Amino acid sequence: MSSRGARTSEVGRPATAVNLADPDVWVVAPPYEEFARLRDEAPVAWNERLDGQRGFWAVARHDDIVTVSRDTTTFSSREGVISLDDFDDDQSDARRTLLEMDPPQHTSMRKVTSRDFTPRAVSAFEAFARCTAGRLIDEVVATGEVDIVPALSKQLPILTLCRLLGVPDERRADMIRWSDHLIGSDDPSFLDPLVQAIPLEERRLMPFGHPSSLEAFELGRSLRTARAADPVEDVVTSLALGTADGGPLDDMEFCNYFLMLVVAGNETTRHTLTHGMLALSRNPGEWSRYRNDALDSHVAADEVVRWATPVYFVRRVATADTELGGAAIRAGDKVAMYYVSGNRDETHFDEPDTFRIDRAPNNHISFGRGGPHFCLGAHLARLQVRVFLEELATRIQRIEQLAPPERLRSNHINGIKSLPLRFHPIRGN
Repeated sequence: MSSRGARTSEVGRPATAVNLADPDVWVVAPPYEEFARLRDEAPVAWNERLDGQRGFWAVARHDDIVTVSRDTTTFSSREGVISLDDFDDDQSDARRTLLEMDPPQHTSMRKVTSRDFTPRAVSAFEAFARCTAGRLIDEVVATGEVDIVPALSKQLPILTLCRLLGVPDERRADMIRWSDHLIGSDDPSFLDPLVQAIPLEERRLMPFGHPSSLEAFELGRSLRTARAADPVEDVVTSLALGTADGGPLDDMEFCNYFLMLVVAGNETTRHTLTHGMLALSRNPGEWSRYRNDALDSHVAADEVVRWATPVYFVRRVATADTELGGAAIRAGDKVAMYYVSGNRDETHFDEPDTFRIDRAPNNHISFGRGGPHFCLGAHLARLQVRVFLEELATRIQRIEQLAPPERLRSNHINGIKSLPLRFHPIRGN
């Protein structure tokens, strides 16, 4: 036990010292000091809510997170994964994607697109991602000072995703806008008065709690109709023609699956790239070592992913009374696995608060680890980060940060909305 003394809730449970559900706690930076305390004193700690919602358990240690991830019988995904709020059955069903399913339903549904995300399938997109990354970097260099988020970070993932899904390039602005609205619903930059006028209970029946999801559904349905009539080699064709539990996907299953791919395939890679560029600007020696020592780009990409940890947590609900990390968890309790803490667990990472571009081994949990919910798009995300680093290394000698990043107000996504940078090209390029 640390000499600082563990904090406890009113009923004697080990407790967090800050309200991790409050987006304002995260807007300056993740509360790394609090997570270090939790790993030391209370690895599974109760976070009380003051807004009428039920509290939840915050899981801080790497090993406990893996335990929860693997035990889908005791820790269910069906009542919500990406939110710490409470939902009734109708609200949960309306929001249900692959993320909010347990085996065997999850297993059957995942198979619909699993072959599209294997390392071999994803490798077919390397040339496209490389060409796109190189072109975007060249455009940024020519511009000089630039906000890297709209100019680069948003573009590479969405262009790759459009190619993967078979979405026309002219719809990529819509896909970016939908992602901004759905993920940034707690951020003032993305608040829409017309949306706020919709009663809360009505919004809670919408996927991600936002009407932009319904716009994405319209695109998905039109693509499904086109692929059913004329199949091609893309993920939407797999969704349109695939079967789960012995039959084709119904309308809600298809639409929610499509929306999950649009948002998850865009947001996480976007913010990983931005955090990576910020880390390289603040650690020029690591960038110099990567370029000059020809370090392994696969290893470098994994360190960028660990350092970024674009998703702070994913949530489960206990199906029975159980014990974890010394805490007595009751059936029905919400349990949040904090990847942002597990990726800095001192028992798994040497000097975890240091960005080390050749870190190996690196058993980060940014994509999940263990169990059936390992990120479907992990190979695609790694490919994009790796290719981006390789193309950047052939062109850029130094990355200069021009202003502090503007962070997303969110308790779930480690997002950066704006990051002004200048890329200094290699002499002779």
